[in-house]
Amino acid sequence: MRAAYTIEPETPLASELNRILCGQIAIATNALGTVSRKRLRGVSDAQAALERMAALGHLFAATDPDLAGRAVAQVEAIAEDLTPLREHVAQRALFRDLLGGLGTGPALERVREICETPPVVVIEGRELSPKRLAAMASRRLEVLVTALHPGLLGSFDLADLRAGLAGSRTDCRRHAVRALKSGEGADFGHWARYARFYSCQRQLLGVAEKLDPVKTAQSGQLADLLAREHELATLSERLRPLVRTRTKVAYQPFIDAIVDRRQVLRLEIETLAELLLDIGAEAGPGESGFISTTSPQV
Repeated sequence: MRAAYTIEPETPLASELNRILCGQIAIATNALGTVSRKRLRGVSDAQAALERMAALGHLFAATDPDLAGRAVAQVEAIAEDLTPLREHVAQRALFRDLLGGLGTGPALERVREICETPPVVVIEGRELSPKRLAAMASRRLEVLVTALHPGLLGSFDLADLRAGLAGSRTDCRRHAVRALKSGEGADFGHWARYARFYSCQRQLLGVAEKLDPVKTAQSGQLADLLAREHELATLSERLRPLVRTRTKVAYQPFIDAIVDRRQVLRLEIETLAELLLDIGAEAGPGESGFISTTSPQV
């Protein structure tokens, strides 16, 4: 996923930021309008736009933490409602990706059923279909639009945004150290969130601040790798009850596929994180500065 937005350096910053924010809200609401039980792609598109909005909010944290906190909290609350659908889309895609070459059989059909059955989402005692859940999120976004006013971002300049970007890099680095020390999927998920913010912000400021385009692209690659590792960890948790049964051997090929993929991802993640964040020896006692990666277990 790429941020797909830039600041025009010759245009007043306040108008640019308002344009970008309102444009991402429009992208999210349009994507949500396409969601139904059989068509869930719009959830991923909406989630990407929400991540960009949250990333924009985090840029203000260094100079106006109250504004940043309010903006990000509203956007993330909307994203949280969509999380079950987004995870379902990711797990369905992962199953199809990992299935290649494993053949068929009753065990894999059971895994397929788990991965491709839409989640039941209950809010305030009501069971909501994907379409109704998307409509609810869309209404909340429309309210967010009306809460904006032209002068909301007028007091910020590029120096403020540079400070916000530096703060986001620090947050990303802190979560990287924690995740690499623990090796836990949940910690990689938190790191993925901050890496996405940092990646989107670098892309946003790339033109105006002439940031290194190679490192900017690599920050996006790191965020993508972390998101995939988190998705694999979540899928592993969902399948854990299956491997506790007597038929564990029937699921072994799929388990091995997940473990192998996670090992490769961890190596790529560690290498790229060290290059981009200079975390080195802080992350662990290994020769490269990282803890040794053991085989993740489903």
